[in-house]
Order: sequence, then C-alpha cells, then structure tokens
Amino acid sequence: MRRLLARLSPVLLSLVVASTASAQYTIGIRDDKTVRVDSVFRAFDRTDTPGCALGVYQDGAIKYGRGYGMASLELSVPISPRTVLDVGSISKQFTAMAMLLLEKDGKLSLDDPIRKHFPEMPAYADRITWRRALSQTSGLRDLWTLWGQTGRTFAGDTVDALDIITRSAEPNYEPGDSYLYTNSGWILAAQAVYRLTGKTLAEFAQERMFGPLGMRDTRFLVDRAAVIPNLAESYSPRDRGFRVQRNPYDGAIMGAGGIHSTVEDFGRWLDNYDAATVGGRDVITTMTTAMKLNNGQPATSGPGLAYAVGRTVGTVRGLRVVSHGGAWGGFRGHFLRFPDQRFAVATFCNVTNAGPDSLAQKVAAIYLGDRMGPDTAAVWAEALGAAPRVAMSGAELGRLVGVWRNEERGEVRRTRLKGDSLMTDGQTPTTYIPLGGNRFRTDGRTEVRFEGDGATPTKMVVRTPGGSGTYLRADTAALDAAKLAEYAGDYRSDEVETTHRWKIEKGQLVAYAGYRRLGVLEPTYRDGFTRGGSVIDIVRDRKGRITGYLVESGRVRHLRFTRVR
Repeated sequence: MRRLLARLSPVLLSLVVASTASAQYTIGIRDDKTVRVDSVFRAFDRTDTPGCALGVYQDGAIKYGRGYGMASLELSVPISPRTVLDVGSISKQFTAMAMLLLEKDGKLSLDDPIRKHFPEMPAYADRITWRRALSQTSGLRDLWTLWGQTGRTFAGDTVDALDIITRSAEPNYEPGDSYLYTNSGWILAAQAVYRLTGKTLAEFAQERMFGPLGMRDTRFLVDRAAVIPNLAESYSPRDRGFRVQRNPYDGAIMGAGGIHSTVEDFGRWLDNYDAATVGGRDVITTMTTAMKLNNGQPATSGPGLAYAVGRTVGTVRGLRVVSHGGAWGGFRGHFLRFPDQRFAVATFCNVTNAGPDSLAQKVAAIYLGDRMGPDTAAVWAEALGAAPRVAMSGAELGRLVGVWRNEERGEVRRTRLKGDSLMTDGQTPTTYIPLGGNRFRTDGRTEVRFEGDGATPTKMVVRTPGGSGTYLRADTAALDAAKLAEYAGDYRSDEVETTHRWKIEKGQLVAYAGYRRLGVLEPTYRDGFTRGGSVIDIVRDRKGRITGYLVESGRVRHLRFTRVR
C-alpha cells in the first residue's frame, strides 16, 4: 500500500482548460504524445456529447489521465479521471481473484466441479470445474440470452438468476471442448463466495482487494438506488442527439459485471499484476495463463488471443498483452496491459458507440509503436477501403442472392437485390460494394467473398480485422399464409418456463410469450426461421409432423421448445 502510494504521489496533477472551455482535471505532463492522444478522442472532446475517461499507465503509475466529453449531459458535468463508470465484463477478473483467494484459503479448488457447491445443478455440472467456468470453456448457457427467450421483465435478483441457470437442461457443448463466452459461470462464482464465506462478493472484494490496494472509488454495485459520488450517466445515440441507456437489471447480480471504478483507481489494480500485493505471484500467473481445451489447444477468443481466468492473453502486433472489454447499459470499457513494457491503457466510456477497444489500441500505438510489429490489420483495412469499385451486372449479382448460414455461430445472413445493388437484408440494410472476383466490402473493415464450384457460389466468407466466419448457402423459403399456418401453435420450454405462441397476423407468422409480442418469424430456409438474433430450426417426427423447434441464439445453442398444441 505505502509503496503504491509512493509511486502515485510524484505524478503531476494539474488543471487545464480543454478545447470545450470547460475545466478539466487532468493527470500528467502534456507533451507531443499526449497531444496525439487527445486527437484520438477529438470526436468526444465536446460539451454536447458523452465520451470517455482515459488512463495511460507506466511502471505502476498513471502517466496520463483525462476525460473527454460529459459524464452528465443533463447537469453539464464533464468526465475526468475521477469519474466513476460501470466497466461491465472487465469486472470478471475481480470475481476470478476472489475465487483464487478462496482457493488459497483452502475453501475450494478451481478443479472442483461446480456441482460440489451447487448440488441443485443438473448432473452435467459434475463435468464443469470452476477452472472451466472462469475461462469461458464451461459450455454453460448464458443467463441473459436464456432470459431473452421468456419475454418477461427480469426481476433482477440473485434468486431469479440462479433459478434460470440451475434449471438449464444441458450445456451448449461438452465442457472443455470449445470456447464460447457466457456470463452464467460468473454469477455462480459470486454466489459461491457467499456460500463459502457468508459475505457478499461486494463485501469480500472490499475486504480482500479494494481496501488493501487503496481503491477507494471502486465497488461492486449492490443497490442501483445508492448514491455514488462522481457517477456518470450512460447514453446511446438517438436521432441527432442521445438518450439515457440504463442497465435494466439490478446491481445485486454481481460476478459477471457490477464493478464501478475510475481510470485513476484502476491503475492501482493494474499495478497489482506486477506487485502481486493481493493474491501473490502464483495467483497472478494463474490469471494470466491461457486456458487449454480438451484437445490441448488454447481457448482461442480472437486473433492472437486466448481466454485465461477472467481475461484474455496473447499478442498484439508482436507484444505480449493482457486485456478485456466490457459493456453494460450504455457503458463501454476496454483495457490493454503490456507486461514486458510495464505499460497499460484503459478507456472507460459512457456511450454505446464509443469503440473503447479501438481507442485503447490507438493510444497504445502512440507510446509503443516503435516497439510493435507492423499493424497488419490496419494495412489490410486500408487496402480494402482503397480498392476500386468494379461494375457487376444484375445477372452476376443475382447469383449471390440467397440465405447464408453459419451453424457454428447460430447465425443467418440474407442477401438480396435492390435495383442494381447487392444488399444485406434486415432493418438496417448494408450495400455490398463489388471489388471484382465475387469479392465485396460492406465498409472499410469488412470484406465479403463468395466462393464455390459452378456458376452459383455456395459459400460466403466474411472477414474483419477481428477474424473471419464462413456461411454456407441454405435453401430459401417463401411461405404463403396457408403454408405458415402449419407452424402456428404453442411451444413450451420447461428450461426457461415459457410457452411461445406462434400465430398468423396479416399474413405473417408472429411469436408471443404471454401477451408480449416477441417479433415476426421470418421464413428463411426450409423449416428454418429467424427472429431478431435467433435462428430457429423446426423439428419433425418420422411422419413429418412438427414436434417442436431448436433455438440457436449466440451464447445459447440447441434450446429446445416442444409443441404442446
């Protein structure tokens, strides 16, 4: 504690006047690098927009800290390094630390099956260890995605959360076979802290982490009605302005999220990775070692990255990095820590379209660019954006119209013609700009290629700097009202204690949960529908009768509904 405070005390604190003419509390000495950093946040450096708090850290001290934009548009309060923001899933590393401290206390082992502490879980939970639950390799279905199928307003307490998690009938996949992000294991971990210590995760974290590290402005939010000094509001864009975008769930559900902190305070946490004041070196090593799957391969979470315990590890432009992002309500956050350079960047924002990961990467490049390898992603994106448009006839584009399905992700994309342009289908259509050779771009950072033997392509490959995905052509379906009537009826899932009613309205098939309209079921391919982000596959018996359907919805796979009427 004294060593950390001694490190922080020499940091120059100064008041400067920002370009917006509002007083800004800024940490650090302004130089050519900070001028370049400020330019990264130019779009937010105003009094009429939400924005971000930035922390740049070197050798355990905050080197540069500043706010850009407003913590409260209503009250005209600017963001500063001392503004408190919800960091979303960045919270997971704090929950992981709590579990590792309990392991050091002898109260559990990361290799314990979660059913040891949650006997109410189904038998498959005997195959899920805490190590799997804390590394996104458990196969546990995601709580929030499951709840999205109910159509009900979430009451927001831990009892409701545990009820839906422990009732989940099966995992998405055999535990340890794959990586798929889920929040459910973290909510179980928070409750495990309580069952083993009699203290809430918030109380345990304050006693064992925040207090010892001097993190006075960091907390797990327990009560949304609590008064928190310097707390920012969160927003999303709306028309030409913004609307308040609050978290709809009660803060009492901790573990997967819930941490509220400042970039100034977060520096004390980042320093603990080197100082190991809390946890010790063995715990830090566990938290920063990539998890392996059952086949011995790393739990890959992105290009050059793998999930460890509560964060991702890997390389960025040739440098080792530890990182994680977060999103909750209108808040967005990201941090990058480069252990070999003892350097880190954190961006905590209060608007949905901030893109904190990209901002953090740009800031890191300003300080570490001369030690980084080439930015191949940026070079690729620049070349993609500069590629000239190539004319294609309507007949050529017509061969690319259809339905494209990625079964692994549970995603469906549709392409259609509008005039002489190929477009995505949906509420916000996007034009495919032809580049020649069945290659397109949809923006400066997304490439789409159509491949396959013969005149009609059978495969669509979508590539971004974050990776690529392959979609196979599926049979298209156009159903009139008479054919849609075959699917109308009631379908029940005991897993989420919900009955969906499918009925015909104005020639469309519409899904309801109780009196709540879930949305239109779009016929997509034979016995396949889409609704919002969900893909629905009809199940038939040997006689061809509809017996139910399976829902694929991102973080939930094969959720079964059975026809009851």
